[in-house]
Amino acid sequence: MTLSLLALLGCLPGAQDDDSGQDVTGLDGGTADGGGTGVACDLDQVDPADLPSVAGACREPELVTVVFHADGDTFVVDSSRGSETIRFIGVDTPETGYGSTDEECFGPEASEFTKAAFPLGSCLWLTFDQECVDPYDRTLAYLHTGTGEQDFFQRRLLHGGYASVLIYSPNDAFEDTFRDDEAAAQAAGAGLWGECGGNE
Repeated sequence: MTLSLLALLGCLPGAQDDDSGQDVTGLDGGTADGGGTGVACDLDQVDPADLPSVAGACREPELVTVVFHADGDTFVVDSSRGSETIRFIGVDTPETGYGSTDEECFGPEASEFTKAAFPLGSCLWLTFDQECVDPYDRTLAYLHTGTGEQDFFQRRLLHGGYASVLIYSPNDAFEDTFRDDEAAAQAAGAGLWGECGGNE
C-alpha cells in the first residue's frame, strides 16, 4: 500500500525532482460531506465560468476534495475520476525530504502552509491548462477557493514566498502574472526569499 501510494505521488527513486508556512488569512477551504462527484461544500455555489480560465483547456473545471498531502505543491484529491494526484501548475515549493528527496530550506514551511490552507476533507476547484498530465501521471491543475485574486492558490504561494515560478510549456497561461507575484515576494524578502536567499 505504501509503495503504491509513493508511486502515485511520483516520489519513488527516479521520479521528477522539480517538486521539490503560515498565514492562511482570507482562505476558507470549505468542508466536504463526501468525495468525488457531488462534493458538498460552500464552494459548490461558485460558478466555474467565473474562475480564471484558459482557452482550450484540456479539461473542464472540477470541484474536488483533498484526501492526502504530499508537500507544498502536490496532494491527492477525490474527483469524478477517482483518486488523482495533483501537481500545482506553474509553481515549485522547496522539497520536504519526502520520498527520495532531501529536505530544502523552507520546504517544511511551504508544506505546512498548503496543509493549513487545505485540511483533509476540504474542497476546492481545479482548473486546467493545455496539458493535463505530466510524465509521472500526475494531474496538472490550478487551484481555486473562489473567484477572487486571493482565491487563486498558486498566487498565494508566490505572494508569501512559499514557492518560486516553474513553467513548463504549454502550461503557461498565467506565467506573466506568476512572475510578477514572485518578483514582489523577492523584493519584500518574503518567505524563502528572506530565509534562504531563493528557492534552492
